[in-house]
Amino acid sequence: MRKILIKNGLVVTIDPQDRIIRNGSIYIEDDRIKEVGPASQIGDKDGVDVIDAKGKIVLPGFISCHNHLYSAVVRSIPYSGFEKEDFSFYGWMERFWLPLLEDRVTHEQLYIGTKANLLEHIRSGITTTSDTAEGPYALPGVLDAVDQGAMESGARAVLSFETTGRVTDQNAQLGIDENVKFYKKAKARNGRVTSRIGVHTTYTTTPELLKQVRAVADDLGAGVMMHHLDDRWHNFDTTKRFGKRPTRYLEDIGFLRPDLVLFHCSYIDPIEDPAIFKKYDVKVAHQAESNAIFGFWPNMIPLLKAGVTVGFGTDGMTHSMFEVMRTGQIIHRIRYENLELFPDYDVLKMATIEAAKVMQLEKEIGSLEPGKKADITLLRDRSTVPLFEDNVANYIVGTCERHDVDTILIDGDVVLKHGEFQNVDEEETLAKCRETALDLWKRNGWPTPDKPHARVYL
Repeated sequence: MRKILIKNGLVVTIDPQDRIIRNGSIYIEDDRIKEVGPASQIGDKDGVDVIDAKGKIVLPGFISCHNHLYSAVVRSIPYSGFEKEDFSFYGWMERFWLPLLEDRVTHEQLYIGTKANLLEHIRSGITTTSDTAEGPYALPGVLDAVDQGAMESGARAVLSFETTGRVTDQNAQLGIDENVKFYKKAKARNGRVTSRIGVHTTYTTTPELLKQVRAVADDLGAGVMMHHLDDRWHNFDTTKRFGKRPTRYLEDIGFLRPDLVLFHCSYIDPIEDPAIFKKYDVKVAHQAESNAIFGFWPNMIPLLKAGVTVGFGTDGMTHSMFEVMRTGQIIHRIRYENLELFPDYDVLKMATIEAAKVMQLEKEIGSLEPGKKADITLLRDRSTVPLFEDNVANYIVGTCERHDVDTILIDGDVVLKHGEFQNVDEEETLAKCRETALDLWKRNGWPTPDKPHARVYL
């Protein structure tokens, strides 16, 4: 039996009592937390590995509710697709992302992009992520490639394939089959990499396809994940086709359930949709930073006021939960000119226990409590003021950066210790990711280090 004692830390439990424990200890056996409390109460243990958390903040590992992990290979690409005068998010997707990236992704890119991205997530304090793998022309075998990267990284992950109807009916069926096959594989394995059923969004699917996805998920007992109302086009499309907005459309075809996670929701109907989400206990993944980068201004306040469960996601192109938390807080305070919105502790919960609820994993992760998985992040305390119960959440949300992440435990395994990965070669992974990215760039005719495009810098 593996035994670990974390002691002398400022422990932020995120438990139902919101306990913050000065000089706290956490005792772990194998993959589970056994005790959490003051060091004087927990005491010393025989035959344990001790992690001295003096000068550190100890908190649950962050959870990202939405990702496209392979996109590590297309981050900082030398061609953005933004140069056209008719730019819109929908136009950019149709002209650039789908044909040049999503439709050309290979198993190797899916594997190494996932692995590299997850190492970056771990460095940012994220111990669990969901992933919606893309690549209709890489079927079958997409999720096996992503799974390999996730398993080698040491992270906890919930994987799905983005079933789409935009290619052919046969390809849509391949997407469903991919999800079903991997769901059964992951369930039989019963490990830290699990699965859900994935589907793209309303504007790339028919009612029949969505009903089939829902029926398959219900039959398996699997949750569903889907993009929803990323931009205004979703509203235009379903209103034109069905005479109703996307959320009402999904309700009317019987798609909404408590096991459904909807990504983005940037352009909801703020009057009607929150009550519908609450009625069916639909969960929402809020990608504040990636939405802001694309010029969206998502509004989670109507959903939160209605009691809808909302958690943060990184979305693949970004990977720092600290940046995501701050962006979520900032964009809502600016929108409403209200500095009391998104209080620090509530924001921290959206990255931990609320995110766990989004993924229906709150019984396993999201807080430091006896019986839960030992997914734990230790942050260095470099504060210029003393940290204690009343200000530590403000420090984590408002000041911490990814370089403050010192040590990470996932499933009771120390995967990152004092900033060094213990079981994976980070440099080798990044080098392979760069090599694989370059292959995609060459196939698309984009600039490369050997053949840069001439630019005039003003």
